[in-house]
Amino acid sequence: MLDRTISYCNVIMRCDRILPMEIRLPEGYAIRTYQPGDEDAWAELEFSIGDFADAASAREKFVQTYLADPQRAAERVFFLTAPDGHIAGSVIAWESERCGMTVPAIHWLVVREDHQGQGLGRALCQHALRFLRRIDNAKPVYLHTQPWSWKAILLYISLGFKLQPRDTFAAYTNDYTQAMEVLRGVVTQDQLAVMAANTAADIQLDNVQNVRYDVHGYVPAIAQDAVTGEVLMLAYMTAESLQATLDSGYATYYSRSRQELWRKGATSGHLQRVITLACDCDRDAILMQVDQTGPACHTGRKSCFHNPIVQGELPPTAAILDKVYGTIADRAVHPKEGSYTNYLLNKGVEKIAKKVGEEASETIIAAVKGDADEIAGEAADLLYHLLVLLYNQGLTPQDVWRKLEERH
Repeated sequence: MLDRTISYCNVIMRCDRILPMEIRLPEGYAIRTYQPGDEDAWAELEFSIGDFADAASAREKFVQTYLADPQRAAERVFFLTAPDGHIAGSVIAWESERCGMTVPAIHWLVVREDHQGQGLGRALCQHALRFLRRIDNAKPVYLHTQPWSWKAILLYISLGFKLQPRDTFAAYTNDYTQAMEVLRGVVTQDQLAVMAANTAADIQLDNVQNVRYDVHGYVPAIAQDAVTGEVLMLAYMTAESLQATLDSGYATYYSRSRQELWRKGATSGHLQRVITLACDCDRDAILMQVDQTGPACHTGRKSCFHNPIVQGELPPTAAILDKVYGTIADRAVHPKEGSYTNYLLNKGVEKIAKKVGEEASETIIAAVKGDADEIAGEAADLLYHLLVLLYNQGLTPQDVWRKLEERH
């Protein structure tokens, strides 16, 4: 049961990138999707832990919210079955509204009280996250909870969620400051420190207020790919569009020709999710590092800067790995006859893993021989096959970079 002696306030959490982990269920447990009639079991489950005053109101909530679209419910509502076949838990990978956009959200994670303590809630939540990762891993995932569920807050943190000091979604208010004060009297100092350390960075209001706009009220804003560092585009912002960017988390510019705000990708779907935003030393220009969906340029090119004037030869960097991975991903979606990448992907993990082993051995042999050019060639082959293996396993190079960063 939820501890309703703890003061209620809204806690908003967001997962910016779903971690590629898989949590195994204890023997006998399984996760399946919604089947007709499960609404009764869900209602009893939610009532049993105190989320609803009675099972009837819980059932009504499920029917109105989720069975309004039975096909989506059959894909996105997950149930945990116990060894005896009874339903022991549930989670819903749904969507909610935020700043005029639809965002993925985790709804109603619950595990029956007599089944708790076995990591089932964590496994259920990760199952829903893996589903959302397959749909679109570029969009952050939101959830709402409260200090009653302080153990769940720690669970969500372990899966990559962070508490949000300002951000929110749906119709929830954000009570972060109040919630942290409540939690201070509930959890241990170490647990509170974990929550504080896993709170998203707050907006620096002083820097926002000190942006210097030109005589027309504009400030140039540059968007840069957060992964590759490539400059994508330049447009202009006003104080209103900058605030809309901060509120939504997506780049919102001001069209000088149309005299109106425009959220990048609102019609094309080529959104720019803002990772960092800073102004320069004079505070009269803005630089954003963004997670770009699709091309940034209206011509269909990735970057608007594609008309060279001086075309020197840039030194090769590790950015080529992202390009190779992108080609691998494209081959999976758009196969080409005679493609070696498609051959490997079609053969599956055993063939790919074998090739990784072979290329690793050949790299070792080249090193023992002391042939520098051969070492570079074999290492390139090894990295290529490793990227194919990552794609096969649902991972990206960024998942590896994150691990390296954690260990560095």
